[in-house]
Amino acid sequence: MESEGRVLDEAKLDTAIADLLREEESEEPEPAAEAAKPKAAFPILPEQAELDEEVQPCNTGLAATLRQKWAELSGAA
Repeated sequence: MESEGRVLDEAKLDTAIADLLREEESEEPEPAAEAAKPKAAFPILPEQAELDEEVQPCNTGLAATLRQKWAELSGAA
């Protein structure tokens, strides 16, 4: 059941290993290149005044009337 032994071509083996190592090195980014990139800072958040302007008052219309009535019936108002 054993297969016949093969002659090992060490030159081909060395070349194949060198090619694999070269490919692996080219895929990894250089540490100097990563250090040159600035790190992402905290996101710039809008000021509170801008947020307040965007918020629409919800105390108007049918929805507000229904909420008020619900609160009255629940005994919360």
